[in-house]
Amino acid sequence: MNNKINHLAVWILVAVHQLVGWGWYAIFGDMWLNLHAKTMTDIERTHSFVPYLIAIIAAIFVNYTLAWLIARLNAPSATCGLKIALVCWFAFLFVEYATISAFSAFETNPWPLVFIDMGRPLLGFAISGLVLGAWRKPAV
Repeated sequence: MNNKINHLAVWILVAVHQLVGWGWYAIFGDMWLNLHAKTMTDIERTHSFVPYLIAIIAAIFVNYTLAWLIARLNAPSATCGLKIALVCWFAFLFVEYATISAFSAFETNPWPLVFIDMGRPLLGFAISGLVLGAWRKPAV
């Protein structure tokens, strides 16, 4: 099955996921901070590489898993890849995160915060599904 995975597409998407995260919080960062009742001065930047490393490793896992699943299900188009990715996002991320948020102590996670937090992976999964469904590895 490994021969059906377009490794170049996966690694490009790993970089795209990092750019999506940067752009998402550049747009929604102030709202996100307000929903947490924080300001930029409350956030101490440690300049640690660990969170970035974790984000990169997560993007590698997500994109290789989506590539494997899309290849395994023989998704013939970008639309099919998108559908597979969105089902994965909804079933494995959104539903679980929404449940955790609903049961959080005193419901401290308002729904706009849930949508900001889940919007970034939604966009990342959608882009990955479209690209992996469309950018097929040439037949050998």
